[in-house]
Amino acid sequence: MAHTMSFLQRLYPRTTKAKLFYGTVIAPTFVTALYLYLVASPQYISETHFLVRGSQNHSLPSLANVMEGSLGGGASENTYAVQDYMVSRDAMDLLRRELHLEQIYNRKGADFIARYPAFFLHKTMESFYWYYKRHIKVVLDADTSLSVLRVRSFSAEDSQKIANALLQASEKLVNEMNARQRENLIGAAQKEVNDTLHKIQELQKQLAAYQNRNSLIDPQKQSVSLISTEYALQTMLSSTQMHLQQVQKTSPDSPSTGVLKNQIDILKEQLAAVRSQITGASNSLVPKLMDFDTLTIRRQLLEKILASEVASLESAKAQADRQMIFLEEVTQPNLPDYAEYPPNIEVLLIVFATLGMVFLMISLLVSGAREHSAN
Repeated sequence: MAHTMSFLQRLYPRTTKAKLFYGTVIAPTFVTALYLYLVASPQYISETHFLVRGSQNHSLPSLANVMEGSLGGGASENTYAVQDYMVSRDAMDLLRRELHLEQIYNRKGADFIARYPAFFLHKTMESFYWYYKRHIKVVLDADTSLSVLRVRSFSAEDSQKIANALLQASEKLVNEMNARQRENLIGAAQKEVNDTLHKIQELQKQLAAYQNRNSLIDPQKQSVSLISTEYALQTMLSSTQMHLQQVQKTSPDSPSTGVLKNQIDILKEQLAAVRSQITGASNSLVPKLMDFDTLTIRRQLLEKILASEVASLESAKAQADRQMIFLEEVTQPNLPDYAEYPPNIEVLLIVFATLGMVFLMISLLVSGAREHSAN
């Protein structure tokens, strides 16, 4: 009888410990295995690699770039911007509209834990966004500086389709970023050019109106013509006066004296008329020429300003071209031929190890409590 009691006393702790082990480790691990192998829906992962680069990356690498790459700083803020967009609400909303994303993740046959909405999730946008970020992963490969996009769903075709849609949306985002950057760099310079062109056009209209109003085609050429006429008349007048003086000395009573005097009077009248057209009244050529020269000088100044602004515009365009960014697909989204998720063996090992640690902690606590009560 004593031996039987001793055996039972030794057996009871072991039996209790065994029950605890089975209850905390074996049973949950077995239930997890049943779910993974009998219930869990297979999920397929489509992967693609892409690169966000600038146009200046085509040039030969400088020492600074080489050092930066060797230190693992190969990614730019544009790369992180594209990565952030892929897991953003904007990208999720785009996929919901174009691909009916909620239906993809709630397809018939998906298990009650993995599908959306799962039994522990409310059907809200925040819940779906949390679910979306668990199935769309984009990371930066530190070794290659390439961005890696991994899309997980219940169908290989759906995963590939989602990955392609995200790449297309990201390319559109990059194009919009280029357009905004180009507008920021070129917009101000283009506006200055347009304003100066408008001023030149308005000034050209003023010149045309001035020419029509004053019956002037080319005041400078007309002034040359009038000055030439004045010079010719002055020459003729001087010659006629000299001829008259000679006649008066040699033949004072010659009848040609009167004729020469009449010619001199006519020449003086013509010369006075020509001079009045050049200078004198407000409608003479000199005031007109001054006003015309003022408009012409203003136009020349505006043309020089325009040339400078056009050069600045071309420089801004060249800078915008240098700062353009591109999204290049290094590898196309693949069509997976087997399910990578869930990783059954890894999950079982993690569950078993975690529960084993819990069992050890409970065992230590129970042993400590027994020793304390025994004392």
